Amino acid sequence: MTELVIRYAISTRLKLQALIASSYLMIVSAVIALLQINDTPLRNPLFFVGVVGFIIGLSLLLSSTISQPKPLVRMDNDEFELNFPMQRLSSTIFWSEVSHIGIGLSYITMVIAEQELKVDLEILRYHDLKLLKARLIEVAESKTIPYNNI
Repeated sequence: MTELVIRYAISTRLKLQALIASSYLMIVSAVIALLQINDTPLRNPLFFVGVVGFIIGLSLLLSSTISQPKPLVRMDNDEFELNFPMQRLSSTIFWSEVSHIGIGLSYITMVIAEQELKVDLEILRYHDLKLLKARLIEVAESKTIPYNNI
């Protein structure tokens, strides 16, 4: 089984556009600031415009590349990793510890070490929800974990 990763982040096309725009803004702002340092004293407003433009370009660059959210769901043959910040749920579940899976309309329940874990999947898109449920059934059948619809 291939790994299933559900991530709601900025698309690569939008990342590329943000990278180009931020690089251009940073270069132009740096040139403006450096030209104003050489020509006049630091009290010139164009110098501060250049500094602010450079900071805005840097923040756009960092927000579109580094500060992207972690994947919501990552599932493979060995583990099931969930990261739902709104539910304060961030855990890794190993399939060897799961004894039962219940699949509902927009939630799943798992029995792990005699404790029931309920995961609300309302934040997932319909297509991703269908994919996740299909992979859950596939893993449950391959690992002989009992499952049922709730």
